[in-house]
Amino acid sequence: MLIRKIQDNIVSEMLSAGGSFEQYDILLRYAAELDELPEPLKTEESLVEGCQSQVWLHMRWDGDEDGEGFVLQADSDTLMVRGVLFILSRIFNGKCAQEIVDCEIDFIEKTDLAYIFDAKRQTGVASIVSTIKLFCESALASRCNGNF
Repeated sequence: MLIRKIQDNIVSEMLSAGGSFEQYDILLRYAAELDELPEPLKTEESLVEGCQSQVWLHMRWDGDEDGEGFVLQADSDTLMVRGVLFILSRIFNGKCAQEIVDCEIDFIEKTDLAYIFDAKRQTGVASIVSTIKLFCESALASRCNGNF
């Protein structure tokens, strides 16, 4: 399924739940569904800069050398950020590098999450997405150089 369609489904689910309180409740349920990142993967290198919370991203490719099959494992010390990480894993897992680099992530702006997340939290989410896209851009550059 395309990233746009996955996001549209998430937005529809959030909006059909009701207002801010109900959407926040969905985010907390998502947080409970996110698998914990194993402690050995919670390293300084996997911490995302620019986040108010501690956020760890472990990214890899589970596919062929064409940059297919992105796998995101993530964790945070904050429940609502764990919910966002669950959404991002739904959006990105299994996708190719180019699709991830080219996509616009806008599910927060299209739901009441935009009112729940203060400016610092929204900046943190943007940092998470930027880190993922940089990882994918690096994979594309390596592929172009014959190193992927």
